[in-house]
Parts: sequence; C-alpha cells; structure tokens
Amino acid sequence: MNGGAAPRRCIVCGIPPRTSFRLADGVRLLRCPRCELGWWDWPAFEPSAFYDRDYFQSERVARGYDDYASLEAGLRRTARARLHRLARLMRARGRNITEPRRLLDIGCGTGVFLDEARRAGWTVRGLEVSPYAAAEADRRDLFVTCAAVEQVELEPVAFDVVTLWDVLEHLRDPVAVLRRVAGALRPGGVLALSTGDVTSLCARLSGVRWHLFNLPEHLFFFSPRCLVRLLRRVGCRVCRMGREVNWVPAAYVLERVRKSLGWPARWSRWAGGWVLPATVFDVLGVYAIRTGEAARGAP
Repeated sequence: MNGGAAPRRCIVCGIPPRTSFRLADGVRLLRCPRCELGWWDWPAFEPSAFYDRDYFQSERVARGYDDYASLEAGLRRTARARLHRLARLMRARGRNITEPRRLLDIGCGTGVFLDEARRAGWTVRGLEVSPYAAAEADRRDLFVTCAAVEQVELEPVAFDVVTLWDVLEHLRDPVAVLRRVAGALRPGGVLALSTGDVTSLCARLSGVRWHLFNLPEHLFFFSPRCLVRLLRRVGCRVCRMGREVNWVPAAYVLERVRKSLGWPARWSRWAGGWVLPATVFDVLGVYAIRTGEAARGAP
C-alpha cells in the first residue's frame, strides 16, 4: 500500500474490486468478488489524533463512545471468556500454561484485557495508538507503548499470544501488520483477533445501516473466507473461528442504536447498569496458530 492510501486491488487476492452500495457521505463500498473483503476509498488521517479523548468519552461527537469507562464490567467479563478460550487452546496443543507466558495486546485501549490477563498469570505488554487510552492503561500500572503498530519494531519470536481485539478493521495495511505479528510469535504461538463479518445475516439484512459500517474509523470489512486466506498468507493456520458474544451494559446497546439513527443522547440513559450478553452473530472471534509457512502467490 502507498502511504496508507486505500488499495486499488484486494489486499488478499490482488484482483480489482466491484462497487457496491453507497455508505456514509456517499462513498462506495468496494468488494472483492473472490474473498468478499470490503473496503472504501478513505482519505488520509492521523490515527493518534483521531482516537483522542472525545473518541472514548463524549456524547457530543458521532464517532466513538459516549462513555467507554462505563463498559468496563462487560469488557472484563468478555476478557475472561477470551482468556479461557486461549488457555483451552494452549492445553489442547500440549503447552504448559503454568510456565511463564508472554502476551502482547495490540490496540489495548485502556488496558482492561491486559489487566485481566495479568491477573490470570500472564506477563503482558500492550500497544495503543491513542495517547488518551494509553495514559488510562498506564494508570493500571501496565507496560503499554503509545504508538501505531506500524511504527513499532516488534521483538521477533518473543510472545506466546498476540491479540488484536476489534483492531483489524482500523488498520490501513492489515497484511503487513499481521505478517509482523506472526513474526513476533513463537512457533506454535496463537494469534487471536475479533472483527465484524460483512457476510453475516445481520450485515446482509441491514445493508448500508449495518452498525459496523462505522466511517471513517473502520476501513476494511472482513469475511470468514478472507480471514482464513489472509492468515494463511502470513504463516498462521486458523484453528477456531466462531461468533463472539460481548458483554456490554444495556445503555451501550441503546447508544449504538441511537448513534445509528441519530437519536438524542437521553434515549440511552434510562437503561441503568445492567450488563448483558450482546450479539447479533456478526462478530467473529478467530484463533490461529503460527506455523511459519506463509502462503505464496497472492500479493
């Protein structure tokens, strides 16, 4: 890719896209006819400036969250479920999970997942592009580097697990990032990620109103087929792919609806502090093993 500009061909298959329906601001959704990857012709922007305090804590702006801090109880429950899956996967592969284990969380936000991993006995490190979120993670006494992943030299063959929760769709060059992530894993290590499924029933029924067509922060929209091919290209084999269930406050569900429909902020305040399992079966949790045998051929 050229300077972070939107690609002219599919980043996985290398073929020209087809144009689909119009998204926000009249931009066209582009789709690969082979792997079904979606993207749009995004403008240049600086991630560290975009993901500022208002992105995490503001009702005044349409992007981001009204109150990210209020999600913490749900984020912790989701984190524990993900850590349980990682532990089961490592045990199934004969890895001794009582030994010192190193985990890198890319796009770690305010550090909730890292904090839960540390409590579970992991040696943790985080990477976060937002100065505001990185500072919040630092308050938890976590080792977090504030920088874009593209600008950081990842230590090779250093980690047992690298995670990218709800991060892949924000990256301007997912192939290059995942290739570097795979190189940071020890042989047999796990690359775990979550992202929306643009081929899901919810996405297809919602059309242009799909809640994960968040512009401008979401740049790519993935399909299961695309993710398998992409991870194979960087030397990882998918061993588990399923629908993610995220635990969130009821107010957050209403917040997402409000922002999609343009309702005023007061409509999401009455829901209180209930934490609910939330899914419309359109978010994928993907767990892949580093094999070290990258596929050849595609760009």
